Amino acid sequence: MKFEILISTMFRTDLSFLERMFSKNNIEDYNILIINQTDASKILKSNLDNISVINSFERGTSASRNLGLKNATAEICLFADDDTVFKPHFKEIILKGFNEHNNAYMVTFEAVDKNNIPHLNYCKAGLHNKKTLKTIHMIVMAVKPKLLLEKEVFFNDYFSLGGKFSGATEYVFLRNALHQNLTAYHQKKIIVEHHELSSGKQLSSDRVIHTRSARKNHFTNSFIAILWLLKYILFLLRKRLITFKEVYPKFKVGLKGIDDYNDLLNKGLIKRQQ
Repeated sequence: MKFEILISTMFRTDLSFLERMFSKNNIEDYNILIINQTDASKILKSNLDNISVINSFERGTSASRNLGLKNATAEICLFADDDTVFKPHFKEIILKGFNEHNNAYMVTFEAVDKNNIPHLNYCKAGLHNKKTLKTIHMIVMAVKPKLLLEKEVFFNDYFSLGGKFSGATEYVFLRNALHQNLTAYHQKKIIVEHHELSSGKQLSSDRVIHTRSARKNHFTNSFIAILWLLKYILFLLRKRLITFKEVYPKFKVGLKGIDDYNDLLNKGLIKRQQ
């Protein structure tokens, strides 16, 4: 099976950033497609046969990932950020995963930080469902682009860093694929090293509350989303991630996320998925 790495980055003018990413591997052994979101003054070029570059003037993580999917040339592709460090033998681990689950459009793996501590409390190995997909982030997702393109499963531009709702990119995408009856599996094998992910402070940020409220609305309805928001605010208060004085302001942020989603829905710009 042909394997390709889809790397998203921004404003790059040379390939030196790849050195750290492949510090534990031989870069010449891999086919790489770089999506460089940039402007006309910062164009990235490659003179290496195994590295292709697309300079894009769009913005947003979803736009970058979709461009990668549409231009992928391999049967199996791994999403990557420009600060990912690949573990030794990660390609062999991924290809073995697809050999074991040849009916899957996606096999997910695990990431650790620089101290070799897992990023998340990952789900058990096996078939993914709505709950387990919540533990998955971009850099552990290996996919079959052809299957996704056939089902017209793409990343949602509204749920995207740089989009209307700044996050939930992976989960909205994965739920869309699940809705199309595409099968995914998780394997408890480490393939990448990456810096820390979300902290408790981020859980209480306006960005997260706004996005998660909209996400709940996307998969249910406004009434259930409001009930969920109340529960989430109480969770943050109980965990002392917000103070009592912040309860109402944070609740208003969540309500705005629900209202912003409804505005897109009423304009026919997005479709609710239940």
